[in-house]
Amino acid sequence: MTATPLTDIHLPEQAVAELRSADVAEWIHGHAIPVGRPWWTQTLTAHGFADTLIGETIRRADIFALADTAPETPQAALTLLWNSLAWGSGDKLRNNRARIASIAADRVGAAAVLQQAAALSHTDPQSAYHLLYPRNRTAICNLGPAFFTKYLYFAGGGDPAHPCCILDENVVLALQKTCGWKSLPLRGWLDSAYQRYATLLGIWVDEHSLDRPDIIERWLFEEGKRIRNDNSSKPVRSIRHGPDERRLVSE
Repeated sequence: MTATPLTDIHLPEQAVAELRSADVAEWIHGHAIPVGRPWWTQTLTAHGFADTLIGETIRRADIFALADTAPETPQAALTLLWNSLAWGSGDKLRNNRARIASIAADRVGAAAVLQQAAALSHTDPQSAYHLLYPRNRTAICNLGPAFFTKYLYFAGGGDPAHPCCILDENVVLALQKTCGWKSLPLRGWLDSAYQRYATLLGIWVDEHSLDRPDIIERWLFEEGKRIRNDNSSKPVRSIRHGPDERRLVSE
């Protein structure tokens, strides 16, 4: 299957109407997740890291406030990562123990990559993504695209023009099933696919006079959850994907 042209991928009218009236302060900045801080305190301390989680419940706005210094110091980059991971995981650990252990095994190298990725996220989504996923493999073991794109997103500090947004399986389900991006695989995206995603959200912001791309990402995530819940008993069929998107087989 060839890559779906971006001109063939559309945001539904219902989504546009909802997003034009979205309260950014509530929908984005106030989007709060309980994170189970005691586990993070114990696990980070056990691996020799400072417990720099913001609190028991973390909002997107809280993580945005950590972004400015992430490209500048290793500690700031790690602080941004821990809070991004905790917010993204909520009450589910989701392999975070293995992620922390991987970073502890090479904390200097991992922090350096994270610092560089945070800097690149402001101007070059593809390069920032590639840095953390070179040759379609994780640069930091156990830190895959669904979670490191959260880090790239939060590195923008809440700037409405920040080009990096979160890409995970719920977002992809909505893009596939609701918006018509037929060639996008469910996981394992190439850096070129992430760039196309960033470009697409930018197109939609301009086309529909929306405030910022992350409100679209939030809508896609919620739509993907709805699709997953509606189809939880249905198998995913094998699909062949275009040259900028990996071939995925899920059965």
